[in-house]
Amino acid sequence: MGEEGDGKIPKKLAIVGLWCIQWYPVNRPSMKAVVQMLEKGENLTVPPNPFASTGATQTNASRPARNLNIQLEVIPELE
Repeated sequence: MGEEGDGKIPKKLAIVGLWCIQWYPVNRPSMKAVVQMLEKGENLTVPPNPFASTGATQTNASRPARNLNIQLEVIPELE
């Protein structure tokens, strides 16, 4: 493998990994799609940043806001 091809595999793995960490599960690829991207993905596109703090993206704009400040009940320990 020449020097030109050395960065292709890490780049492909990074892009697939970015798809897999999308905030909303519906935006994540299925395992079948992940395998196909790894095997055949020559022209993979970088997904939108799931953690962008500036404005709503098109994928986030249609979703209702989620309450992330959920209070958990304290479970006392048995002595």
